[in-house]
Amino acid sequence: MLITRLVFFILGTALILSAIPAQAQSEAGRQTYAIPAGTLKSVLVSFGQANGVMISYTESEIAGKRSSGIHGSFTVLEALNVLLTGTGLEASKRVEGGFRLRPQTPVITGQTLPLMTVSASADTLKQGTVEEGYRVSDISSIGPWGKRSLRDTPYSMSVVPSDLIENVNAQNMGQIFKMNPLTQEPAIQNITGLPLVRIRGFETINPVFDGIPLAFRTGSAVSVVEIDRVEILSGTSGFLYGGGRVGGAVNYVTKNSTDTPLRRLTFGNYGGTQFYGHADIGGKFDDQGRFGYRANLLYQGGDTAIGEPVNQKVANIVLDGHLTDTLYADIKYTYNDYRKEATQPIFNNIVERIFIDTSKRYSPKWASNDLESHKAYTSLRWDPSKYLTIRSAFSYQYANLRADQISLNEQVDRTFIPRTVNYPREKHENYGGYIYLDTRFSTFSVDHKLTLGYSSTFYDYFRTVAGEESQTGTTSFSLSALKHIPEPSWRSSGDTSMISVYVARYDNVLIGDNIIFNDQWSAMVGFNYATAINKSSYPGNNVIKYDKSKLTPTVSLLYKPIEEVTTYASYMEALEAGLIVGNTYANRGTVLPPLVSKQYEVGLKYDINPNLLLSAALFRIEKANQYSDNATPIPTYVQDGLQVHNGVELVLTGKVTDNLTIIGGGTLMDINVEKSNNPALEGKKPVNAASRMGKIYAEYALPWIPGFSLTGGIYYTGEQYGNTTNTDKIPSYTLYDVGARYATRVLNKSLVVRLNVINLTGKNYWQNANYLGVPRTVAFSVSMMF
Repeated sequence: MLITRLVFFILGTALILSAIPAQAQSEAGRQTYAIPAGTLKSVLVSFGQANGVMISYTESEIAGKRSSGIHGSFTVLEALNVLLTGTGLEASKRVEGGFRLRPQTPVITGQTLPLMTVSASADTLKQGTVEEGYRVSDISSIGPWGKRSLRDTPYSMSVVPSDLIENVNAQNMGQIFKMNPLTQEPAIQNITGLPLVRIRGFETINPVFDGIPLAFRTGSAVSVVEIDRVEILSGTSGFLYGGGRVGGAVNYVTKNSTDTPLRRLTFGNYGGTQFYGHADIGGKFDDQGRFGYRANLLYQGGDTAIGEPVNQKVANIVLDGHLTDTLYADIKYTYNDYRKEATQPIFNNIVERIFIDTSKRYSPKWASNDLESHKAYTSLRWDPSKYLTIRSAFSYQYANLRADQISLNEQVDRTFIPRTVNYPREKHENYGGYIYLDTRFSTFSVDHKLTLGYSSTFYDYFRTVAGEESQTGTTSFSLSALKHIPEPSWRSSGDTSMISVYVARYDNVLIGDNIIFNDQWSAMVGFNYATAINKSSYPGNNVIKYDKSKLTPTVSLLYKPIEEVTTYASYMEALEAGLIVGNTYANRGTVLPPLVSKQYEVGLKYDINPNLLLSAALFRIEKANQYSDNATPIPTYVQDGLQVHNGVELVLTGKVTDNLTIIGGGTLMDINVEKSNNPALEGKKPVNAASRMGKIYAEYALPWIPGFSLTGGIYYTGEQYGNTTNTDKIPSYTLYDVGARYATRVLNKSLVVRLNVINLTGKNYWQNANYLGVPRTVAFSVSMMF
């Protein structure tokens, strides 16, 4: 009933707004202008500031052009066309608001020439907009290689732009990874809200922020309002981001300033009673457009769809600018204060994979977590000449954490014994940075872009001397009774001073050469001398130190048979630090040897049209196996054998027709333990890895209701296994999402209304061995420019 009412409310609002007479809107939108003549860029900046209107264009389109200015009363579109008189450009409205400039369509002897399609840089034209079918042409960076064309990057990649994040009303990044064909739906880590993304069957636990990889995930938080795009690299990334990422890497690219003034307010609901308000403000400080700013503010409060109280406050501030014509710098800061109560428990030792009702919560309110996070980032780019570029960046993340967590052990009678853990106070610090020097030169007819660089990431974990406290119950409970269990009596004494107990670090010294032989052939060759450093100094245990290095190479060969197609073959290695075995194992404190993974990949990328990209890849990953031998009474954690993942990926992104947008594809893998000293493990599937995925998300703009689009998706994830012996099978599942969006203009300001129903059928499923799936959730939002 609630869903029906919401649908009728959205449709009714859309029809009322669409019924506003066009003439009334036009008259209301008239404004008197007095903008003097000047360069086209300066005139457009003045015009945008006067109206609060976003205008998209490429630098090459307006270079060297002038405008005669404008004086008089006009609508926005009329005024813009007057300003463009004699420039060879024309303006067209964008569905979500604002305008795009494009070359005029010339008419010769009655014949209309085809429209020219211009690819813009990320600095001047926002890519991945809804009107482009969320298709992104360039990636912001790919490790030391820097910014590149997505089609000409010899790795399997997918980019999720902010327009898509907003249009599906994503509360967190879990919704985005559920939709993406390259990623398995992740569990959202209860403590920090950071997704544990699985790519090509491997968990990618250490994220990347603005090109800087983290040495460890804990202590890092991410909010959807600070993200401009998510760049997903599928596959081993040793040369690109150092150690620790075998299956792939996730780069969260945060927002920058806008070229034209942005003033947008969004009010909505993420499901249940989780109402929120979000302000997004950006622009330039000066008429020349050299210095900019961006601010994103979020307040969220209420209960989730299953009654988990959530409160979140986010502030993201950006300052950037061109200090000189050749020197660019930026500063970014994000504050995130997040609290969640009654978080769903972690399920362990499941006897039978029964379908637990995911529309209910099973934890008491005291099972909660508090996270206060601060992130600071700065980067600098200097181009002293066309042959030389220096790129550098540094980031710092600091988090205070407190949590009470419940895990459940299932009994044969389908009751559960709870184990509770109290983390009274923790501090996490993540540092990271890089400096790269790019030089361009030619040897005879061969062009080179040689990159020399150094990058480092460092993580430090602090906790109280007394540490966390855990209690294992002696009484079993039914699931329905668990949310009524009382909070344990945690100790009130002990040394509460903070000490560093764990340090992780990766250092990388690298050299890479991007070699262009001709218009068809090119190669990318690189070497990374990677060092993994770990130090464990928990009170009562011996201090354990770990310092291992390895030269990890990469080589890629690219061939372009035609301009629209790029084929490639790549080889990559990656260093992964050996595990320091925890206290629950017989060999606790042992430092396992470092792991070196190898990946072989061939692929093809085809621009079917300027807004539709098809990507396909075949790959093989070889990785040393690590697992618990499940021995009794105390297991041992061992390295043994070889884990091999062979697979194929297919991704299609963009506009199939003017009205139909598709983001779809799939992954098919043959994954198993190929070699092992334990015969019982040979041929077994890795834990929590689905070997089959098929996903499609689509949007259809109804031609008879301008601005109105229907949206939806179907997401299939194949079966997985919850233990190394494959006796715990996690069933496959298919999820369905539906939605609608209406974009219009009221008083000449953009207005967008969105409705999304997640898990439409209320499917009960397991995300992986330990976490329940997402219940049916209804989310909606209204965004307006001001």
